[in-house]
Order: sequence, then structure tokens, then C-alpha cells
Amino acid sequence: PRHFDFLVQTALPYLIENHSWGVRKKVAAWSAACSAGEEPYTLAMVLSEFQRNNSGFHFSILATDISTRVLEIAVNGIYEHSRAEPIPMLLRKKYLLKSKNQKENIVRVIGELRGLIQFQRLNLMDDDYDIHERMDIIFCRNVIIYFDRPTQEQVLNRLCRHLIPGGFMFMGHSETLGGLKVPLAPVATTIYQKVGT
Repeated sequence: PRHFDFLVQTALPYLIENHSWGVRKKVAAWSAACSAGEEPYTLAMVLSEFQRNNSGFHFSILATDISTRVLEIAVNGIYEHSRAEPIPMLLRKKYLLKSKNQKENIVRVIGELRGLIQFQRLNLMDDDYDIHERMDIIFCRNVIIYFDRPTQEQVLNRLCRHLIPGGFMFMGHSETLGGLKVPLAPVATTIYQKVGT
């Protein structure tokens, strides 16, 4: 929730005020290791609510993962109810459908929200990413901890090539950039802003 609070209270107002992003062009957000889809769907809920309160705001969401198996789960948007519990009740009621079968205890993301996200297979270790727009926001949480330091630096620099100057990078809570040569400056705990071009 803290990352999403920062997104709504700080990052989006900054992007709108400094670039007219969201108004003149869509705010482009990327969930770079989306796994089964919980992160991009939560992002879609948060951005949809922001849009509701800020007329003229527009956004797009790209969600990528190396695993086609988890991407299939993500595209379907069906989860055990327990996995949706961290989402605030107000958003759950608005964006999730409960199964009619009480025994199943599953929820499904509403079609309108599923339609807001483009899912794509992508390996962060590849030299070149098949992504053609620059992002304003990148979530890359709890993935670089699995790489050694040189690989972390390479992957983060590749990600930064797709991030606008002044764009925001959200990292996992146990991930640090200490000693890595990357064009990112800390703005809050595990939240960074791109510096330079």
C-alpha cells in the first residue's frame, strides 16, 4: 500500500504538473515482473480511482513476466479470495466478482479492468526488450534480489532505458541500489526517480 500511496499522492501529481503526462499523453505504467497479475491489477484499480477523481487523466499498463504459465493466470484474473485480502474493501467490492458457488471461495477481476492491461512475455535478462514506448512508472519489485550484483546493474540499466527522465521506479522492500551504477536517485524508501536523459 505504501508504494501505491506514494504513486497517488506524489508521483502522479508530479508527472501531471511537470510533463502534463496523463493529460497530454497517457501515463504509461509497467509491471516488469508481474507474476500472476496481482500487482498490475492493483495498479489498474489505483489508476482507475485516480482517473475518476481527475477528469482528463489517461493511462496505459503493460505487465510482463518470463513465465507463460503465470501470465495465463494473470490474463484470466481468477484468484483465491485470500490473495485479494490485502486490497482495500472498497476496491474489492468495485473491481472483483465473487464466485456464485460459495464453496469455491474465488474472485475474478471484472472484465473492464482486465481490458486495461496488456500482458506480454518478457525476459528481463534479454539484451533488448520488445517495448516501443517510454514508461513514466516502472514497478520491478522482488525480482532483482535473485540476481548477482553485476546482473542487477545490467537489468536496472536496461529498465531505465525505457523510463522517461523524471520517471519513477518502484523496487521491492528488501532491494537496494547501493554501489550500483544506475541513473536513479532515491525519493522514498525503495522508490527512485530517473536522473539524466
